[in-house]
Order: sequence, then C-alpha cells, then structure tokens
Amino acid sequence: MTDPASAHALRQPLAPAVVGREAVAWGEWNARIGRAARGLTMLGVDRVALRCTDRLSLAVLALGAIRAGVLAVLVPTRWPAPLAESALANAGVEVAVTDLPLATLKNLAPEAILATQGENRGGSLDADRPAVAVFTSGSTGAPKAAVLTWGALEASARGVNSHLGLEAGDRWLLDLPVAHVGGLGVVVRCALAGAALAVPSPGQPLADALAALAPTHASLVSTQLRRLLASGANLDSLRAILLGGSAMPDALLAEAVARGLPVSPSYGLTEMGSTVTAVSVPATPEALATSGRPLAGREVRISASGEIEVRDATRFSGYLTPDGLIEPFQASGWFATGDLGDIDGAGRLCVSGRRGLRFVSGGENVQPEAIERELLALGAVAEAVVVPIEDAEFGHRPLAFVRPAAGESADSDAIRAALRQRLPGFMIPVEVVPWEGAQGMKPDRVALAEAARQKRNA
Repeated sequence: MTDPASAHALRQPLAPAVVGREAVAWGEWNARIGRAARGLTMLGVDRVALRCTDRLSLAVLALGAIRAGVLAVLVPTRWPAPLAESALANAGVEVAVTDLPLATLKNLAPEAILATQGENRGGSLDADRPAVAVFTSGSTGAPKAAVLTWGALEASARGVNSHLGLEAGDRWLLDLPVAHVGGLGVVVRCALAGAALAVPSPGQPLADALAALAPTHASLVSTQLRRLLASGANLDSLRAILLGGSAMPDALLAEAVARGLPVSPSYGLTEMGSTVTAVSVPATPEALATSGRPLAGREVRISASGEIEVRDATRFSGYLTPDGLIEPFQASGWFATGDLGDIDGAGRLCVSGRRGLRFVSGGENVQPEAIERELLALGAVAEAVVVPIEDAEFGHRPLAFVRPAAGESADSDAIRAALRQRLPGFMIPVEVVPWEGAQGMKPDRVALAEAARQKRNA
C-alpha cells in the first residue's frame, strides 16, 4: 500500500499529525520520516536497533525504518544495558541508534539520523517485508524479538481503527512506550487513519495531559485507569478507552461504567501486533466480564488443553536470530500463545491466566492470576503479583507482592485474613510483601520470583 504519512502529506499537508508537546503538521511529519528513512538507508545495514528516551523521535525513526526497508529492532529504554546488549546479540544486531549507549554495538545518536540532509519521500510499502522486531515482555523468561511485517502492522491497526471508530481529525493519546506494541500500535493506527498523536510533555501527569490534549482515544492499563478515576480527571473528550496489559478488576470496570466511560477491555500480545480481541463500546455487563470478540484479521480458538491459539493477517513472522527466523507455528498456521482461556456462547474470549505461571501446591493446581484478582478486589490493593516459592512440605506456596492503594498499607496479616474469606487455604499467600508496582508495564515475574527466593532464604 501507499506510505500513509506520504499520502496524508499530499491530501492534507497542514492538518495536525502531532499535537501536545509539539505541534507537527502532516507535511512536516512526512518530511521528518523521509529524513530518518534516508539516514537509516545510508547506514548500509539490514537491521538496526532503535533505543530512544524520546518517544516522538522513536516514532519518527520507526516509521522511517519501515519506509527505508530497514528492519527496526525496538529496544525498551527501561532495560539495563547488559540485558539490551544480550538481547540484541541474540537478534544479530550490530548497529544501534540510541541516546543510551550500548558498549557492544556501534552507537549512533538519534539526532544524527533525524538531521540527515535530503529525504526518502515514500511510496509503496511491501506488505510482506519485515518491518519491525518487538521484544516480548520477558516477564516469564528471556525476551524474544518478534518480527512483524508491514502487512501485519497494517492489518492490526485497521482492525482496531474500525472497531473503535478512529478517523482523520481524531487524537489518540500516546502515553505508552513506542518500543512496545501498545505504543507502536498507536503510532501506526494514527498514520493509517490520518489521526493525530496526542503527546504529553515530559513528566506531565496523565490527568493534566488528558485535560490539555482532549484526546478522542486512549490506551490505558488498569493502574492508569485507577489513578485517573481517583484523581477525578476530566475524561469527557474520550470516545473510546482501550484497556489492556492485564485483567481488569471487576470493581474498577464497574466504577468506570458508572461514570459513563467508553471502556473496551481487550486481549493482545506482541506476536499478534497488539490487540486481538476487544469489547464493543458501549458494552453490556456480560461483555465487560470478557476480553471481547476477535477483531478483523484475527482468528482465535482454544486447544484441547485450554490454551488460546491465534493466527491470520496480524500474526508475526517468527522470532529473530542471527541466522534467520524461528517460526513456532503449527502446519496450519496457528500460534500457541501460552495463555489459558475459553470462548463463551456469544463468541467472546475469556482469559484465565498464563499457562507457564501455573504451579502445584500440595497437589493442587494454583493459577497466580486467580489470587491476584481476589487481591485486587480488596480495597487496600492497587496492584498485585503472585509468584511461587519453594516449600519443603507443599512443594511450592504462593507469595504476593502488592502495591497498596492510596492511603492504605500492605499489612500482610490483614490482607491474608481478608483472602481467607474468599479463597481456599492452599491459595492464601504465605506472605504479602510491599511493592512499588509495575509503573504501567507488565510486571517482571522472573525478577520478583528471584526477589522472593532471596527474601525467604535470608
């Protein structure tokens, strides 16, 4: 298809492509992408790591790489340098455009690429060409670089745009990291629709950004939604709020609906370019208890073992390695997600947890997410993660990390006592540990499990 930024620059060059921290019209936005594309082409490599603290610069570089036909390997800025270097070595990447130096790679400053003289003006994009590699969260193991073609990115964005009615002139809040599929998805959706990226200023509170930018659409995780509701933020401009990242507590959804918010719980994963299923807006109470139906370009089924499997136009091509792609697909194209769930009578997906997180305690199967849901149902808990710890008698027992709600404390005895009214004994955590929270991202369960082990062995 035609490069979307180039097309909008021709049709509506003075219409806004970016609002907020900086105002950028489509004509200038297209030129910036063109300069980035030329600069990346001049590097003479087929893949390049992009690691930028400025999300707007990263968006330009990612779109520039797609235009240039250079595979953009997006690296989270929150990763420590050794983790980033190891992951990039495993992906066969030797050159990085980054403002956070990586000792084992050739480093180039983002400003040098963005200031390139001349530009690639854009044209037809090859739907089958690898466009970006996005690392999985690594929350349950080593992160892997999932390769998505432009065709997959386009299909993902068009499905969400159609479902939530994103059109030219709308604004989608860009408050998620562009190095993750949640933030990257916002960039591509706006590019295709001719909508503007609403970009908060650095350090600007989310509630203030919503008031100043008046976005029509937003992607939020439960922590962000909870804080916005608690702050009394003005959310009147929003026509759709796509909720993802983890299961939404029932009480939080109920409060959002009571306030008339257009919430759409969803299910997605890196390997499918972000959103796979979503609830329609406005939603019925029955629908809100699910993750909704598959969007256009996605197929979902449940295996005999209860695992969620996906395929179709948005599916990734494989995991990047120095020697090529690892393609973990069945012959018929289905990809096993590692998540557990079922599909209700109305065709809506109900996600129960992560297959790899389940553990056995005293002969009983324990799904950590089930305990986490009950913790979140307690008024004192804002975030919760449950991990297994070794136990001489039971094999493993659950331990909970919690971030207390505002004005509350993580009183281990009180929380455990409250859970005894809601859960069987084998699901009661042996301890509840105060935690600073995941700060809007997926929690690092591997790191938390190691912290729990060290704490118990101290």
